[in-house]
Amino acid sequence: MATTYQYLLRRKAELETRMIEAQRRAQAPFESELRAIILALDALKQAGMAERLSAGEPATFAPPTPGKRGRRGRTTRDMILMTLAQAPGLNEAEIARQLDHRWSRPVTPVAVGRELEAMEMEGLTRRSGPGWIRLTEQAEEHVTEEHVEDAEERPSLSLAVPGH
Repeated sequence: MATTYQYLLRRKAELETRMIEAQRRAQAPFESELRAIILALDALKQAGMAERLSAGEPATFAPPTPGKRGRRGRTTRDMILMTLAQAPGLNEAEIARQLDHRWSRPVTPVAVGRELEAMEMEGLTRRSGPGWIRLTEQAEEHVTEEHVEDAEERPSLSLAVPGH
């Protein structure tokens, strides 16, 4: 029993050492950039330019502000509704997989379920068997199916003249 305990203590110390080394290796690329930024900030402060630049002048080298270019950010709710529009009847796990696959948005099936239940309360979705459906599309499909059924039930008003 003592050997197992000693082995576990050695293994714990070994892992702690490896973790510290891994942290140092991961931080190394950022440390040099951080030192360069600190030096640049100090130089600007010494030159008296820090106050003028922090007054609101955008730097010419600054990255573009987010939200002005590129795709529109989508909420998880929007993505769930889009997924259900394309493939109604999916369950929570499959919806979560679709979100991760299509938009690289890792969401747990539990979070998808909570969102679907909230949307069900708002009348946007409904549980249908083992999966979920989007109600706005379902209502439109239902209307078109009724029109088709009505057309089938109504007798044709065209006249058929024998011999023609």
